[in-house]
Amino acid sequence: MENLLSLAEKNLLESLFICLFFGVLITITVTWLFWSRAKKQWQLLHDEKMHSEQQLHQQQFQQLQTEHQRLKAEHEHHEQELKRLSSHNIKLSEQHRYTQEKAVLADQLQQQLRSAEQQLTELKSDIEHQQQRFREQAEFIKNSQTMLSDHFNTLGQKILEEKTARFTDRNKEQMDQVVTPLQKQLQEFQILIQRNATEGLAQQKSMKSEIERIYQLNQELSKKAENLTKALTSESKTQGNWGELILHRLLEVAGLEQGREYETEVSFTNEDGKRYRPDVLIHLPQSKNLVVDAKVSLTAFERYVNEKDQAEKQQQLKAHVLSMKTHIDALSKKSYQNIEQIDCLDFVLMFVPIESAYLEALHAQPTLLEEAYKKNILMVSASNMLATLRTVMVLWQNENQNKNAQLIAERAGKMYDKLVGFVENLNDIKLRLKQADDAWYAAENKLKSGRGNLISQADTLKQLGAKNSKHLDQ
Repeated sequence: MENLLSLAEKNLLESLFICLFFGVLITITVTWLFWSRAKKQWQLLHDEKMHSEQQLHQQQFQQLQTEHQRLKAEHEHHEQELKRLSSHNIKLSEQHRYTQEKAVLADQLQQQLRSAEQQLTELKSDIEHQQQRFREQAEFIKNSQTMLSDHFNTLGQKILEEKTARFTDRNKEQMDQVVTPLQKQLQEFQILIQRNATEGLAQQKSMKSEIERIYQLNQELSKKAENLTKALTSESKTQGNWGELILHRLLEVAGLEQGREYETEVSFTNEDGKRYRPDVLIHLPQSKNLVVDAKVSLTAFERYVNEKDQAEKQQQLKAHVLSMKTHIDALSKKSYQNIEQIDCLDFVLMFVPIESAYLEALHAQPTLLEEAYKKNILMVSASNMLATLRTVMVLWQNENQNKNAQLIAERAGKMYDKLVGFVENLNDIKLRLKQADDAWYAAENKLKSGRGNLISQADTLKQLGAKNSKHLDQ
């Protein structure tokens, strides 16, 4: 009787063991099926997202490079515009050749004024177009930054949510270390773009207001110049100082700052040891300089204005032209362009502070401007000088904008490098998931598909008489 009870207890224990064993096998099988399906779906979605994100960022980086090249082309265009203005001065001299009477000269001045007003209108239109372009660029970059930030936030959140049950706290911290610096760089990138757009708009507004005052100031300067001419003595030193005073005023009106865009009374030494001191040295982008001289003598012109006798008046006008030629020859012999310390352009600006003195000389000697140009001297009046200085100011503004564009490109490169690092980390995660997948297949092989697997052994136990109430679906 006791043997029967022992046998029954033994059978009962074996049955419980078999039931427990099959229950564990069923749980493992169901878990494996669910995980295999979910893992494949996630892998497909993840690969598609990463591919589209990489293409998007590469396109945006190429767009930034294209914008940089375009800004560089604009800078070269403005340099050509400066040369065109110099050539335009020569054309003006040819127009004066056909002027015979003061009435005709007045008509030409009116034409120049209308042309200047048209240029002012065109410049205002260009400024408005540039402002619109800056606003569009700022909006585009802002939208791109927002889109990138949203994509990375969404991607990071999905990865963290889907892998919370599988990865440890250490893996989560590693993901945060990748995403957080990238978001910080994107925010810095947006701040830089907004600052650049704000500075550009402020400069454009300042330029518009200054241009509107240029021609009014030019008229006032011309009137004051004629009045002051009568008060000047015949001393060349006094006239030179007065010419420098007018030149400094024009520099201030054009928006140039002493010590930054130009310098005065800077001393240089040539190869022969002779010292030269130009009145004004205007700095240009790419370490170039422009020499301006304001010491032209106007003594003969002052006598011409005050002379009543027509015959003597013509003699004084000839003396005025001769004085101009003498000063042109003196400037040409100084050869500022050959002094290595200056590194200036191939020509020197000879500033004539009185507009009427400039025009009367060209009227009496129409080829004077061309003769000066052949000697690398450009004669400029107050109005021409003002236009030239404003062009220099525009060149500096474009140079600063190009530097900002270069900084933007560098930031974009750093952001792209960080993105590459992020993708590499994701690839590392993918590799580890593959390793986990391989381990899963190895466990599955031991469970049901390999030689001597657990399921086949369980079937053998069943055939040997093990009692069970459930069947394993293979």
